[in-house]
Amino acid sequence: METGYEIIFNWVARMVFFGIEMMGEVPFHTVYLHGIVRDIEGAKMSKTKGNVIDPIEVSSEYGADALRFTLVTQATPGNDSRLSIPKVESSRNFGTKLWNATRFALRSLGDHPISVDSEGPVRPTGDLALADKWILSRLDQVTRSSTRLFESYLFGEAGRQIQDYIWSELCDWYIEAAKVRLRDGASGGDVVAQTLAYTIERSLRLLHPFMPFITEALWQQVPHVGKSIMVTPWPRGDEPDSKAEDEFAVLMELVRGIRNARSEAGVEPARWIGADIWAGEYSQALQGSRTELSVLARLADDHVMFHEGAAEKRERALTVLAGPVVASLPLADLVDLGAERERLLKDLEEAKTERGRAEAQLANESFISRAPEKVVQVQRERLVLASDRIATLARRLEDLGSA
Repeated sequence: METGYEIIFNWVARMVFFGIEMMGEVPFHTVYLHGIVRDIEGAKMSKTKGNVIDPIEVSSEYGADALRFTLVTQATPGNDSRLSIPKVESSRNFGTKLWNATRFALRSLGDHPISVDSEGPVRPTGDLALADKWILSRLDQVTRSSTRLFESYLFGEAGRQIQDYIWSELCDWYIEAAKVRLRDGASGGDVVAQTLAYTIERSLRLLHPFMPFITEALWQQVPHVGKSIMVTPWPRGDEPDSKAEDEFAVLMELVRGIRNARSEAGVEPARWIGADIWAGEYSQALQGSRTELSVLARLADDHVMFHEGAAEKRERALTVLAGPVVASLPLADLVDLGAERERLLKDLEEAKTERGRAEAQLANESFISRAPEKVVQVQRERLVLASDRIATLARRLEDLGSA
């Protein structure tokens, strides 16, 4: 039975006693207690207070799936939850993300043959790329985890894990990696299509209890078996591939590191750069995913070099670390060295001027004795920030080869 905790004694307990008295058995063995849905401030909704959120109006504007997903994922058994429109809007955006990802997958299937058995798209096997092994392993992991959470009545956490998998891993990483292989017309196009069909269809099944309308609509369009997603079996997760997850995690960390280095150096997004990479034990995995790495990190493929042995310190280069993997990015590929040096020197002079002003204020005994402590503290913080900026700019100039 599912009910609110505030009536457990004056209603639920009496139902149990009445069932034992009249029927000789308890009417239910499990009671799931949900909390009260409150407003964003934690106050109980009341027409008198004017803080009532009408579910019909919210569903009309954002969709019933968005409201349902918000309510379920922010709830924990027995605890009250706070509802706000921005949270519902975020859930709607998640539904839009899923819709776009599925539409991309459908376009990508094209003329590729998709194998289907009695349970839906067949799990791809054979010569799989690292990205394929990784997303299949992550699907197995979230399937097993969400199943365990459902059995423990932790529906909110199950929904949050499924959302994180679909948004952050399937959409943001695998589909972006898949675009690279599909665009280049690589021989693995059939494998990519089969993997997309399998992971999208299984993901829709996992999400169906939380967002039943959009998942039904999308499931009817992807390769499937059966009349409705409502009566399909719950997915089963195989044993995760820890090796593939570890290797792809390093690739993601390397891509993030290179992107951050590009951003800090002010490199134009469209500019392709070179890189020297010492990958050690991950060399085979990264070289096997060389195309994905190059496109996702905007590296010019013919200027990416993998090296054996220990990493070497390169002059005028930025270093990116991803676990044991070291990447060296030549500054000459990143920026106009002369213009960058001039900009850094200008910023350094401004930082020194700022530090001088703060030091002068703090050296003024009259100011220290008369000014409020908060004002003095502001000058101390100003001095620290200026000193830190000077140190950072000095390191950048050193990387450029300046004295």
